[in-house]
Amino acid sequence: MTRIRIAIGSVTYGEKGMAALRARGVPARLVRLDPRQSRGGCAYALEILGGGYTVPGIRQMLHEAHVRYTEILEDA
Repeated sequence: MTRIRIAIGSVTYGEKGMAALRARGVPARLVRLDPRQSRGGCAYALEILGGGYTVPGIRQMLHEAHVRYTEILEDA
């Protein structure tokens, strides 16, 4: 199962991003992220499990919703 995590700098942007993705039918949740896992040292991430979503598609949705993030991590 594919897991996409979007490293977010704050809980506020995490909640905004989660709401934006859910409004588009993407089952995202806000999770704690080990700061060592992110280049930016972010402590939160939006997590999407399975569903056939792609990084470019998620990136576009977040861009349209004006949600800032530091990086996108993908585990196959």
